[in-house]
Amino acid sequence: MLINAFCNVVICLSVSAFMVFVFGRLDLTQKFGPIQKWIVKSGLALVAAGSLFNFITLSIPPFTEILMNMGLAVLFLWAAIFHYAHFVNKDKKKKQ
Repeated sequence: MLINAFCNVVICLSVSAFMVFVFGRLDLTQKFGPIQKWIVKSGLALVAAGSLFNFITLSIPPFTEILMNMGLAVLFLWAAIFHYAHFVNKDKKKKQ
């Protein structure tokens, strides 16, 4: 249960950070149409909300769901760090 709770916190925070990094920059999201923006934002928001509610309820899911949550936690954490390092941080350096 603790591993799953930790993974859900990591998923929620990583997806939230990823959303800020992607949609907080106008140059990247201008290429998206309004429907595409809505679909991506909705999907990411549902993942963040679902992981937050899983943490709040402290449910004990089957092992396969814990394994999937571990994978999602690693994936979204990497995505947020990668996006920050390669896009957001470079933008900050250009402005200096």
